[in-house]
Amino acid sequence: MTATFLVIAISSLDPDGSDTRNEPMLVYPDALKTARQLKAEGKAFRVIADGDQTEEQLQSFLALGALV
Repeated sequence: MTATFLVIAISSLDPDGSDTRNEPMLVYPDALKTARQLKAEGKAFRVIADGDQTEEQLQSFLALGALV
């Protein structure tokens, strides 16, 4: 099963990034684009994977500073 991802900005209202309501599940290229955008905005973010993610996918999010 191809992995899908939640990319969630961390805020003072949700410091754990655990509120996944209204967050879309994204395929890898879209999730990576969202993560890059959040990093460019200086926002902390969390990535939650559903399915079989590859080591390369995980490392790309970690390189951007994601909490996983």
